[in-house]
Amino acid sequence: MPVMQGRVRKMTRRLHHTRQGEAQKQRLVDAAYDIIAHEGFEGLRTREVALRANLNISTLHYYFASKEDLVRSVAERLLSEFKAAPEPRGTSPGAMEKLHTSLADQDELIRRHPATYVVVNELFTRSLRDAKLRPVVQELLGQWERHFHSFISEGMRSGEIDPRSDALVTTRTLQCLMLGRTLLLLVKGEDLPRDAMFRQVSRWLSPRGRKTG
Repeated sequence: MPVMQGRVRKMTRRLHHTRQGEAQKQRLVDAAYDIIAHEGFEGLRTREVALRANLNISTLHYYFASKEDLVRSVAERLLSEFKAAPEPRGTSPGAMEKLHTSLADQDELIRRHPATYVVVNELFTRSLRDAKLRPVVQELLGQWERHFHSFISEGMRSGEIDPRSDALVTTRTLQCLMLGRTLLLLVKGEDLPRDAMFRQVSRWLSPRGRKTG
C-alpha cells in the first residue's frame, strides 16, 4: 500500500507540473500575441514577453529555444482558434447565408477584437521572410480556404450558386475580398456596407438570369 500511495503522489506531482508548465507557456504566448498586436514585430523582445507574463527570461527560454519558436506558437494559437470555431446551430443554413454570416462574424470580431486581425496581418508579412513560419501561415489560410470551399461547392450542387463557377477560383476570390475588406476597415476605418457588399457578391455568384435579394 505505501508503494502504491507513493506512485500516486508522484503522478499527482507530475500532473501538477505539466498543468503548471502548460499554463506558463500559454501566458508567454498570450504576452507575445499582445505585443505583436500593439507594437508589431519591432517591439517583440523576449525580455518584454517574460515581463508581461510575470515570468523570468530563463522560463521563456526553457519553453522556446528562439524568438522564432515563440512566433510560431502565436501563429498556432490563431490556427487552433480557427479550428475551434463553433458550427452554426439549428437547421443547416444555405451557402449564401453562410457567406453573409462570415461577413457578419468578421465585422463583430473587428469590433470586439481588432488585435486578432492585426496579428494575422503581421504574421502574413513575417512569413514572407521566414521560411519556417510560412507552413503555419499556409495552414491557417488552408483552413479558411476549406471552410469557404465547402459551402461554395454545396451552393453549386444546390443551384444557389451558378454551377458553371470554378469552386476554387470563387473560394480564393472570396478570401481576397475578406482580407482586403479587413485592411480597409482597420487602416481607413471606413464603414463598408456589409449587406450591400453581400448583395453584390450574390449577384456575381447566382445563376445567370436569376434575381437575388
